[in-house]
Amino acid sequence: MRFGLSGALGGLEAHGAGAVVARARRVEDLGFESVWFNEEHFHRPDSPRTRAVLSPIVLAAAVAAATTRLRLGFSVLLVPLHHPLRLAEEIATLDVLSGGRVNFGVSRANGDRYRIPFGYDERRDPGLEQCLDRIVGYWSGTPFVVDGVSYTLSPVPVQRPHPTIYVGAYSPQTLAWAAARGYPIIQHGIQSPTSLHRCLTTYAEHGGDLAAVPVGRFCYVGESDRQARKDAWPVVVRQAQRLRGIALRRKGGVVTTEEDLDPERFYRETAIVGGPETVAGRIAQLRDRYGLTRVNLLSSFFGFLPAELLDGSLELFATEVMPRLAASPDDHDREAS
Repeated sequence: MRFGLSGALGGLEAHGAGAVVARARRVEDLGFESVWFNEEHFHRPDSPRTRAVLSPIVLAAAVAAATTRLRLGFSVLLVPLHHPLRLAEEIATLDVLSGGRVNFGVSRANGDRYRIPFGYDERRDPGLEQCLDRIVGYWSGTPFVVDGVSYTLSPVPVQRPHPTIYVGAYSPQTLAWAAARGYPIIQHGIQSPTSLHRCLTTYAEHGGDLAAVPVGRFCYVGESDRQARKDAWPVVVRQAQRLRGIALRRKGGVVTTEEDLDPERFYRETAIVGGPETVAGRIAQLRDRYGLTRVNLLSSFFGFLPAELLDGSLELFATEVMPRLAASPDDHDREAS
């Protein structure tokens, strides 16, 4: 199996550039395959300041310069907030700088929280599908014409025909579209088991390859089940309370019911918390049920987990959980979809 970290490096405001880059180097040494950057704008009153990542592409470039193997993923970039040509240029540049290590994860920018401050106009939005088609076209190196003038994007990405495109997808329509296009989907850690099952089975029914899907799970590893609960329970309670206020308003069935965010149920069913044997067993169940090969750990619990507990959990995961799952740190995929 291949393991990535989603949002676990921390925000610059809370930790500083040195700490963020140092953690990236450390997780590469520990054998994690990838780190995934969220595009998260603005602070909510109930959010820790570790959460915001205003410019994930810039942050990924800093991590690229400090690492050699770690793949650089986005989970996700909010495509409607970017001009397709500019986004194509920036991702191509990052892919060249990193030697072909980019995983290009994208999604729609649902919610007025993002749309209003950025002056989003739905009437002028060509849609995620059309934007991706344009970006892939730019990356092909084929000339494109604007007002009668021909242009070509250069340099193009190192990965050919282009970096793997991942889609944050939860609605049946987007799941079917992603499967038809051969785009792996990204599944988020806040999903209940019921919601995750629905999305994965819908994607597979339309021909999607579940082995290519990174599934996110909140995860904490302690020395024992008892110690893990002692460490993580206050964090789980705060996380569940925050999610109750935002997740239920999201479209697409990301969270099935309000009961899924009861702290005890969230701890028991959605998050993966425990000693090494328990955590390995929970991940093995997901692997065996769905044929998964990729799991992204939301180990920082959106920044609620203190840094010292986060670092200890990552160390235990690498040294005690990965071997139980026969993880291969060097087995990473450079193929483009």
